[in-house]
Amino acid sequence: MFAGIDVAYVFGYANDVLQSIIVIFGAAVVLYNLPRLQRGSVQRSFSALISLVVLVYLTELLVSRAVAPASAEFLLRLGWLGVALVPAAQFHLSDALLRTTGKRSRRRQVLVVLSYLAGAAFALLGLLSNWVVGEPSALGTTPRLAGGPLFPVFAAYFWGVALAGVYNVWRARQRCLTTTTRRRMTTTLVTILAAPLGVFPYLMLATHPAAELPLLLWPVLILGNLVVSILFAVLTSQLVYFGSASPDRVVRVRLYKYMARVPLAATIVLLVFVLVSRGNGVLGLHKEVLLGFAVVATVMIVEWVIHHYKQMFERAFQLNDDPDVRRIQALSDRLLTTSDLKQFLESVLAATCEAVRTPSAFVAALTPTGPRLEAAIGPPATLEGLPDVALQRLSLPSGNGQGPDEPARNDSFFIWGDYWIQPLYNQRNDLMLGILGMRARAPQPDLVAEELALLARLRAQAAAALEDHILQQEVFAAVEGILPEITALQERRSAATFGALPVLTAEIARPTDELLQDPEFGNMVRDALTHYWGGPKLTESPLLQLEVVQREMEGHDNNPVNALRAILAEAIEQQRPDGQRSLTTTEWILYNILDLKFVQGRRVRDVARRLAMSESDLYRKQRVAIENVARTIANMERTALGGEEEDLEPIPADSQLIANG
Repeated sequence: MFAGIDVAYVFGYANDVLQSIIVIFGAAVVLYNLPRLQRGSVQRSFSALISLVVLVYLTELLVSRAVAPASAEFLLRLGWLGVALVPAAQFHLSDALLRTTGKRSRRRQVLVVLSYLAGAAFALLGLLSNWVVGEPSALGTTPRLAGGPLFPVFAAYFWGVALAGVYNVWRARQRCLTTTTRRRMTTTLVTILAAPLGVFPYLMLATHPAAELPLLLWPVLILGNLVVSILFAVLTSQLVYFGSASPDRVVRVRLYKYMARVPLAATIVLLVFVLVSRGNGVLGLHKEVLLGFAVVATVMIVEWVIHHYKQMFERAFQLNDDPDVRRIQALSDRLLTTSDLKQFLESVLAATCEAVRTPSAFVAALTPTGPRLEAAIGPPATLEGLPDVALQRLSLPSGNGQGPDEPARNDSFFIWGDYWIQPLYNQRNDLMLGILGMRARAPQPDLVAEELALLARLRAQAAAALEDHILQQEVFAAVEGILPEITALQERRSAATFGALPVLTAEIARPTDELLQDPEFGNMVRDALTHYWGGPKLTESPLLQLEVVQREMEGHDNNPVNALRAILAEAIEQQRPDGQRSLTTTEWILYNILDLKFVQGRRVRDVARRLAMSESDLYRKQRVAIENVARTIANMERTALGGEEEDLEPIPADSQLIANG
């Protein structure tokens, strides 16, 4: 493939490929860290260090392909920026690592600033003069800058600051007490010199810039770049844990998946590109055609391999090998969502309609807030009025249905208007979960024995689906209840990794203290009221963290959403004036808005019409009502926390402070 090309050129090309791989992985690490820069100085300083290294390798890679001396010199001097600032960035990283162990020093922070200033000075001298670096060599296999008069001074600065950074990491390692942190800092100590070893311009020390590299030096350069790339990979895998509140296994899985899908896939595509572009045509096709097909096929195959063998790779690297994690993953894979439940019940109902020869059927679940239609099937015309008749007013009797609104009983069926209804019980047959209704084909149930047997099997399938869904919801409710505590524990675990004593003995901050002081607290209440009967603004509301909600869960089957709804209802009831309710008097306006708009779920136009006001006036007074509810909930929370309840007068409906706000 490389016939007719000398060995030095082959070595140079192989070195360029390796430098390209370093650039790809380095840039990928920087992109991975961008959303995590706010976590702390470790991530920020490491991202700065990697960026400078990528700049150096990228300019060296581009220089080898430069066609004009002016462009080669510009690229070489641009890369000098990274060379000059790498020691300062490494010292900054080492200081950040030492500070994570609790060892803070104002003098060291001053040294970080001074190292950056010194690096910037050497960078400017390299860009604008020949004091540190001289004129570049003529274009050849390896264009490079010559050393200037101050290059020895720069070399002393470079390695002095770099070794000071290593000393800081050694001090950080000595302060680590746990096995995990000590092992992690030991690995960091071994790999921290990757950046200075990889970017220092060794060629300025020995040979003239116009001379070609000796043939035996090429394997040394390639091996050196390979070692540097391995050191950077190990360093990245260790520093990614710093500042993260997630468990180590989660951080590890995220990093490895990202590396496999982004830089590793890009590297494989690059290698295929190089091999195809340097090869000969196949089947009489042009090289450009082969190159396009090869790149596209490589991307598809790599992504397929990652997707298809993902779990095997995770087990091989023990990324998610914990039994608890496997159980959670199995639960996630087999999760019975609301849409899954509806789809299954619709299949059951379709079979029911076929078995009993009826045009329509439905399944409704019995919930603490009343019956809820889960699935229905049949012509739309046959279901008109079904929610009002069969769900909102349905109350299965314990006797023989003597009341005027009670359905009549016939054997195992309840007759409700044009529907035959059967209850759905759990496996122990001691709790009714819901009802199965089907359009009546006759005034009285006239099913034969075979139809009754089929219907019994279908009813058991529907009941089992409802029971599984209820059990799953109970699991979710329990998880939602402990999620804030788990999150706080993970944050304390992360913070205590290096500073155990101060973190673990500090008073635990109550999240609700900050929640009550949040300027968005009123908007949180408004959002929860908007989805009062269900929706993400209620089920994912920050108000679920409130202590008053946690205490209310005991009376609502440990369901935090129902507990929050109860707190909202109680806060609304506290806005109710004394006396008989009126839809027109001023003192009842705010309560009426809350009740009609949120509790009863009426439309804005209907509420405005019933209260005899314009929609714009309704929106203004609604803000006042929500603000009063927010103040009430805040007082309830202070009482639950053992504080003093603030004696706040309700904001009147005609208040301009809120209405115009």
